[in-house]
Amino acid sequence: MSAGASRSRLERAGAPPLAYALHLPAGAPKGAALVVHGYAEHMGRYDEVVEALTGRGVAVGTFDLRGHGNSGGPRGYVDRFADFLRDVDDVLGALGNEDAWRGAGPPVLLGHSLGGLIAFHVGLADPGHVRALVLSSPYFGLALRVPAVKRLAAQALSRVRPAFSLPSGLRGADVTTDPERARAYDDDPLVFPNATARFFTESLAAQVRALEHAPSLRLPLFVLQAADDRVASAATSRALFERVGSLRKEYRSCEGCYHEIFNERGRDRWVREAADAVLSFCGGEVKKA
Repeated sequence: MSAGASRSRLERAGAPPLAYALHLPAGAPKGAALVVHGYAEHMGRYDEVVEALTGRGVAVGTFDLRGHGNSGGPRGYVDRFADFLRDVDDVLGALGNEDAWRGAGPPVLLGHSLGGLIAFHVGLADPGHVRALVLSSPYFGLALRVPAVKRLAAQALSRVRPAFSLPSGLRGADVTTDPERARAYDDDPLVFPNATARFFTESLAAQVRALEHAPSLRLPLFVLQAADDRVASAATSRALFERVGSLRKEYRSCEGCYHEIFNERGRDRWVREAADAVLSFCGGEVKKA
């Protein structure tokens, strides 16, 4: 059980403010994890993951990326992909002011979709401050078919009108086979339906760099990949995983699942596996179900 969450707002010079929260377990933390959410969503959609982690004695940080949820900035906009990495770094710095978080040691980054791509790049850029990576359907490649005209328009607009947004075409039924969770996605006022031109081009470039530099990643890695993903390419996820240079890595294909495995039918299993992986990377003992 969680001992409660403290919610805060991080004001920053020259960058949008970020909403974040610290969730503590009932006792002294056995480790720490930072949840990095996906594109067009927010930290509030990970309550079950947070509960599973704090129930295992892990301190959990959650936050909304710039342009998402209750954080500042134009919806879905990022000038450079590196700005997302700054968001993670700034939130980790703020959490580091908390004794309970600081005492838990370097955190595991638990990233979903875009959050997985961001976490991967953080792991490449600053491995000394991260314990391991746990990724859910990481956005290493695009499974959604983007019409050629829309792709060309986004590339042109990224240069002249980078904040221009186009409908992503993504609906709840594309991310989960659970009708109730699909409706919740469509009805969530903090989930937005568009993608900005600059985000599109910056994320594609970040995907290319991730594949190129994957052999240099040495952090422990655990990947849960939806086998029937309609958003992120499962084939690309597997190919990148095979290139990763870490000696401790595991890839799990989640059969019958769409993109959001933590919102799928049978999600308890995948939430449990992700939380157990985090605890294991923190040196804790994983109890057999």
